[in-house]
Amino acid sequence: MIRVGNDELRRHAERLVSGPVSRADLALAFDESTASSAEVLVEGANFYPRMLEDIAAASSSIHINQFGFRPGTVGDRFAEALLAKARDGVPVRLIVDSQGSDPERGTKQLYDELSAAGAEVCVVRATKPRSAAGPLGGGGALQWNLAGLGHIDHRKVVVVDGRIGWVGGAGIEDHFEDGRFHDLFVRVTGPVVSQFQLVFVASMRWLGGKPDGVEALFPDESAGNIPAVVLHNAPGRYRPITDAIAGLLDGARETLDVINPYVTDRRMIQRIESAARRGVDVRLFVPANANNWACAAAQQFHHGALLDAGVRILEHPVMLHAKAFVREGEELLAGTCNLEAWSLKRFFEIDIRLRSKDVAAQFDERFSQPAEAVSTPGRRLTGLTERAKAAAFAGLSPLL
Repeated sequence: MIRVGNDELRRHAERLVSGPVSRADLALAFDESTASSAEVLVEGANFYPRMLEDIAAASSSIHINQFGFRPGTVGDRFAEALLAKARDGVPVRLIVDSQGSDPERGTKQLYDELSAAGAEVCVVRATKPRSAAGPLGGGGALQWNLAGLGHIDHRKVVVVDGRIGWVGGAGIEDHFEDGRFHDLFVRVTGPVVSQFQLVFVASMRWLGGKPDGVEALFPDESAGNIPAVVLHNAPGRYRPITDAIAGLLDGARETLDVINPYVTDRRMIQRIESAARRGVDVRLFVPANANNWACAAAQQFHHGALLDAGVRILEHPVMLHAKAFVREGEELLAGTCNLEAWSLKRFFEIDIRLRSKDVAAQFDERFSQPAEAVSTPGRRLTGLTERAKAAAFAGLSPLL
């Protein structure tokens, strides 16, 4: 773990750019900073246009770290916006996951066009023991990738001009706009954006990219009035998001909202149950029909105990894909981390924690209240077959 103070972010980036970077250098710990503004946007129809407006207004840099960026109605709009900025001379840099975005096979044309226009694209290849170093199209030599095996890059972040940061659960894909998936992003401005920026710079250097112009990437920003901090899980023993979730669940005393599509980690489920048993008003928002049936079965195994403890399980009719936690109506943790073993322990994940009654109230108004209004109560399993199936997958939950 490498702790970087708020007055050291730019200097640390300069050190990363000037020397070799290992995966251990990605275990960054940040002090609490501030945001000048924080806005919760729900559904792709609301957050994609705002992202594209920010990209269109960019003047110094556009950085995107995205698990799933694919061609389609949404992907094509983003590609066109990025191509236009790259051709205008604005540095465009992307980090994408090989599994989620498939940039070297099925979506190769999109990424070839971006690279040809001057965008720098680096790829996390979690399934390849040997992979090319450096950006796509750079002709890098093959090198061993043993440290990256099994570590999917599940992050979804956009940083514009070092002044605007976006983090949420959605990919740049059609199903987050056309109603099939229900998700959200948080848009922040202010000093905390530099923490997102440093994570991006470190990740790109680890992948062989060479972001330059560090000073412009970290503009001076006046302190905001919203306490905020970026939490980044890089594969290894330091898992600040996992620890923050556990602390948030254990520390709840009055109200707790848990929003997550894949709730299978037994210890986290026990924490949710314990919170309800000590009198906390707990709402657990999950999809009624999750796209991962194995995770859904493992989660449903615990419904009886959660309901007995007093947890209100709310099953959203659309594939709920958001990942967020709200405690006591004054603290919001939101980003990319699911409540299953791969996200909590093995994947690259990134969240933001905001301490603000106003932001929590905004989240409740825009997400929780509408979600509860359309959701149905979760039920306990009754049939022998479904209980046996759920028990089997719950036993496999460390692998899910």
